[in-house]
Amino acid sequence: MDIEKERKEQAINNEDKLSEEKKDNENTVVQQQEANQYEEENKKLRERITELENQLREIQNAARVIKAMYENYKMDSERQLKEVSKNTALRMLKMLIPVIDDLKRAFNYFEKSKDLEEFYNGTKKIFEKFVKLLENEGLRSIDTNGKFDPFTHEAMEREEREDVEEYTILEVIEEGYVYNGQVIKPAKVKVAVKPRKSEPKEPKEEQE
Repeated sequence: MDIEKERKEQAINNEDKLSEEKKDNENTVVQQQEANQYEEENKKLRERITELENQLREIQNAARVIKAMYENYKMDSERQLKEVSKNTALRMLKMLIPVIDDLKRAFNYFEKSKDLEEFYNGTKKIFEKFVKLLENEGLRSIDTNGKFDPFTHEAMEREEREDVEEYTILEVIEEGYVYNGQVIKPAKVKVAVKPRKSEPKEPKEEQE
């Protein structure tokens, strides 16, 4: 009887051992699968990191190329701008030289003739020629007829007037100029303003 009982207990123990071994094997398989999965993910991450590093190097190389191209463009633009400015200044000087020659001739004529009226008329023509030259280059006088415009005029003086509308330009103190539509010097003017209303005086108290 005891032998039979021992056999049954042995059989149960064997089954338990087999069950535990089976569980251990299953756990080992699961752990191995997880390890393989992690290894695969790590491999993909390493490949992705390598890919991103390559892309970063390409971007850095492209950025260096773009920077070099920009620097070259900037240098070329500055050189061209200086050349244009130089050519513009040279062209203006060539146009002004005849005006200088005319003024010299006018002064020489006056020193010889002392004819003030003729000198005035000749100098006036030279001035008109000079103004026309500047107008052809885009310089224009600012219109000062009408009302004050804060964008093109500068009010230097104000005069109280009742006979004209407020902010009417009364006098031009200095001419203003625009160059190709851009104000380079506002016209300095005197403008009309409404007279200030004087406060009524309080009657003086009569002394007793």
